[in-house]
Amino acid sequence: MQLPGPAERLERRVAECDAAFVEAVARLAADGTIDDADRVVVQAELRACLRPAFTGQHLWAAAGLSALTVVTVIGYLAHPHWLTRRRRLRRIDPKAAPALVGELDRLSREAGLARTPRWLLAPRRRTAGGQAFGLPRRRCVQLDAGLVLLRRTDPPAFRAVVRHELAHLRNRDVDLTYLTVAVWWAFLAVAVLPRLVLALFPGLVGLPSEPLGRTALRTLVSLLVMTALVYGVRNVLLRTRERHADAVAAAHDPHDDALARVLARLPPPRRWYSRWGTHPLPADRLRTVRDPRAPLVSGYGALAAAGLPAGTLTADLSVTVGLRLGLDEVLGLGLLGLFVGAGLGALLALTLWQNAVARVDETRRVPLWFGGPLVLAAAFLTGTLLSLHRINSGLAGIGELGSWLVAAAVLAAGAVLLGAWMDATARAADAGDRPRRWAAPAAVTATALVAGTAFTVWLPLAEITYGFALRPGIGPATGPEWYATIATIVGGKLGPAIRIVFHPLTLPVLTLLWLVPVLAARRRADVASPLRRAVLVGLCTGAVAAGAAPALHLLAPLVLPVGVRSTPPPGTAGEPYVTVIGNSVIAVGSLAVAVAVLVPALGRGPLRPAGAVLAAVVSGLLAGGGYFLLGVPAYCLADVTDPGWCLPVPSAAEISRITHWIVVQGVLVAAIPLVIAATATALRPVGRRDEDAGPADRGMLATRRGQRAAIVVLAVVLVVTAWLTWEMLPLAGEYWRVIGGG
Repeated sequence: MQLPGPAERLERRVAECDAAFVEAVARLAADGTIDDADRVVVQAELRACLRPAFTGQHLWAAAGLSALTVVTVIGYLAHPHWLTRRRRLRRIDPKAAPALVGELDRLSREAGLARTPRWLLAPRRRTAGGQAFGLPRRRCVQLDAGLVLLRRTDPPAFRAVVRHELAHLRNRDVDLTYLTVAVWWAFLAVAVLPRLVLALFPGLVGLPSEPLGRTALRTLVSLLVMTALVYGVRNVLLRTRERHADAVAAAHDPHDDALARVLARLPPPRRWYSRWGTHPLPADRLRTVRDPRAPLVSGYGALAAAGLPAGTLTADLSVTVGLRLGLDEVLGLGLLGLFVGAGLGALLALTLWQNAVARVDETRRVPLWFGGPLVLAAAFLTGTLLSLHRINSGLAGIGELGSWLVAAAVLAAGAVLLGAWMDATARAADAGDRPRRWAAPAAVTATALVAGTAFTVWLPLAEITYGFALRPGIGPATGPEWYATIATIVGGKLGPAIRIVFHPLTLPVLTLLWLVPVLAARRRADVASPLRRAVLVGLCTGAVAAGAAPALHLLAPLVLPVGVRSTPPPGTAGEPYVTVIGNSVIAVGSLAVAVAVLVPALGRGPLRPAGAVLAAVVSGLLAGGGYFLLGVPAYCLADVTDPGWCLPVPSAAEISRITHWIVVQGVLVAAIPLVIAATATALRPVGRRDEDAGPADRGMLATRRGQRAAIVVLAVVLVVTAWLTWEMLPLAGEYWRVIGGG
């Protein structure tokens, strides 16, 4: 909700800029076709016109965030003083109770704390509980009066409760806990209360007072949804901290069931909504004590708690940086997607790595690597629907709803594939035993980069109706019907393909997807076989694609007359023959890459995702090389209808572009069967999922010469990949500048 003056000025400015934009477009259209240069100029003028109008909006947003930050910091710094005064806590004097303080200090040292906390007594609290709080270097532990009495009647139970509170200090979650609580109260004070007052009493700021109308109802609904989301996230974090503390306390003395007895005496929840409170249910805490590995895994609750607010904030921020402001809409949304995707990808990777460490997937009916990504994607998409922007605008129509469903399916499929890769990487690194120290950070970083790169493409297209549609190619200028059908098929483009091709991080993230698991694997003997097999599959499929390039050029004159293969006159509609035959070579190369992906991926062993990506890269590099080294000379030898086309030597940028097209299209083609295979694997019975063992090496793969050859191929792949990425940078910059209107 905006104040009357700024809102009116904003509306007037937007109307003026829109009118100027429409007039400029109409003037250019009257002169002829609008090219990319004209589009850049017109959008730059629109941005320059709108920028002063939205400066105030950005200042208001910055002021709100600053106020939220200040109130949060104040609340966090004040919480020790607030708790001490409210509960009338007093320090336990070592001279008055030397035995009690001595035992508490001993428990603190056993917990591994470098600094003993201040022991405070809550004389008016009769419960047998405690609470850890305080600022860094001044931690405190509150002991209720009932807990001190419990020391005489049940000393093991007393020690168990104290160990639980000391575990909060050992886990370093006190700051996170009270920062979370401070954010909650700051959100209520800064974000909810002012908007609620303005919605119910608009006359306070000069807005016309009226009965509760549609605008006010939408505001109230959005406030309710956002409050519920923030409250739910807060409680999930607090419940997770409690389970971690239970696990640490139980693991400290595994032969003592005192903590289990204390938890068993806790009363069951009286109301249904108590399960969503700040503490886990007693039954859940008992399961944590019996299996201390379980709380190491954040699980579905944490993923949902992160996905919901991330989706809500992303949808609302997209209004500021996205299409509706005309301020570098694609670039703005891409940058937003980079940060959001990287954050969600890192969270998913951490969760799956913890799951591998705890080995709790061995008993799950649906493994976390499959269900977790789906929950995260579903929570994110639900959060976008619950955002203020979506509540106020709604879905425009069935077409937009259909596009949203397609975008949702693409997001879910990508999340599942990324989850499968992360789980396989963790198993290859033997995360449940003794992984390399850098393995977890490297895997999490790689996942974050892959997810961020994918989100830079997904988020802008998700805002566009039919952004993920498959667009058929343009038919040829002339030729038989079967030729026209082939031209339409090979010239088709999937919505996100072109943006992935012209992305500077495409080949680097693909390199990380095969390089990180290979380097992180603990047993080198288990690496050699799948690595060499992937190289062999890539070389074979790439060689087939490279050989198909000259074959297509040499066979085309046998089935197509000269008139079809000739350059059409200027102004003729349809694709020329040289474009159709080039697209055909690219399509064959993409199919070869898809086969190269599927053969290792459908095999066995934890390194099969890495092998699939490596095989795809090797196959794509060979197919791209065959396009130019074999296909272009064959075209010149077989057809002289356009001899000028054969004269120029292909530039490095063109080689990079074609190779990117082959690799990207092949990976996208293989994505659907990969998702189906991942689903089938995840839904298998638990006892049939162990596929870590791979087939034994045979023939040349088992020889030392074969190993050296594979290493040489990998070195060449890394060098060529780096070179192609370097050559793609100018093309990517130009492409994103044009589509962003910059």
